[in-house]
Amino acid sequence: MAILKQYAVGLPGSTTGGSRSRTYRRPGERPTTGIRTAKPSYKEKRAATFQLVGMQDLASRVYLGSSGENRDRALRAAFEYIGLERELSANRKIFVKPNFTFPRPVRGVTTSREMLEDTLTLLRERGAEVFVGESNGGYGSFTAAEAFAGQGLHDVCRRTGAQAMDLSKEELEEYSGVIGGKEVSVRLARLLVEEVDFTISLPVLKVHAMTTVSLSIKNLWGCYPTDLRLLEHRQLDRKLALISKLVKARFGIVDATYGLDKHGPMEGEARFLGKFIASNDLLALDTACARMMGFNPDKILHLRNLTRFAKRPESSSITANVDLSAYKWAFTLRRDLIDSLSFSCFHSDALAKIVFNSPLTRPIYTLLGKKPRRRLV
Repeated sequence: MAILKQYAVGLPGSTTGGSRSRTYRRPGERPTTGIRTAKPSYKEKRAATFQLVGMQDLASRVYLGSSGENRDRALRAAFEYIGLERELSANRKIFVKPNFTFPRPVRGVTTSREMLEDTLTLLRERGAEVFVGESNGGYGSFTAAEAFAGQGLHDVCRRTGAQAMDLSKEELEEYSGVIGGKEVSVRLARLLVEEVDFTISLPVLKVHAMTTVSLSIKNLWGCYPTDLRLLEHRQLDRKLALISKLVKARFGIVDATYGLDKHGPMEGEARFLGKFIASNDLLALDTACARMMGFNPDKILHLRNLTRFAKRPESSSITANVDLSAYKWAFTLRRDLIDSLSFSCFHSDALAKIVFNSPLTRPIYTLLGKKPRRRLV
């Protein structure tokens, strides 16, 4: 069992014990062995205190703004409204997680370059050390490096002073914790867990054939640099809860310049909305977005489970800068036959392995008139 640092253990809804750790290193690096203690450093205690106090200090706040010509002004107002401006009053080391689920910009599928660049610029203006990154495609169909090149991330980083981080090439460590009464483990970049003060999730507003919606919390699945993440979907909700705590996902900004309707997360109908939605509470943010999209959050499994894992009181309220109920975007989700078959795999890791990672993969795809996506070697 890998050790879970005490600063992560102390977060609400998580308990664990720790023993031997296992570290994954880049090729050529000298391995280390031994038992690590769970005694937190001063910085780790400070990070835990920062998160807990921040969450108690601020009620769940949601800001809806325009992603058009006045985007910069609206983002500044959002930073102030959700408490992000206050947290930037001291030097911070921040990780920003966009959605680069495709190796080139696609409206409604990937985070827009304009929204990402303006966010990074504002963070850097306030003195934060900013990392921005992604891991390899979830089915191993493209590398993070290919996505960075196709998305123009290195140019964005040169202009803003942010640092690109390929999570699939970082030093990884295994962390475990008890979520919802069951122990789960994930491998994450050590820097995200042990050095970054907090994470900002910057996804796209879209539907998802397996999870109904893909928003700020689901976007964190890309922090898990395992090329075949789809083989671990059965524990998706618990692992998302653990990842969110470990990387200290304090803030979310959903890019709704274009939303993806009818089918997702890769193919669907891009709809221009010209908005962004920001919050200091990812669960509140995703719940609000789901409602504006026209879905009942109580019927979305991962949102329902995450609410249960967080032991959130029913009296929890959301404060917003506008009347969110006035936004009725009427998104729909249309699953096809392949989606229905995939849905079975989504809830069975054994079945997923047979369909996506076995000698039967190609014959199954051929039977369905499809070709398996390119796999990384």
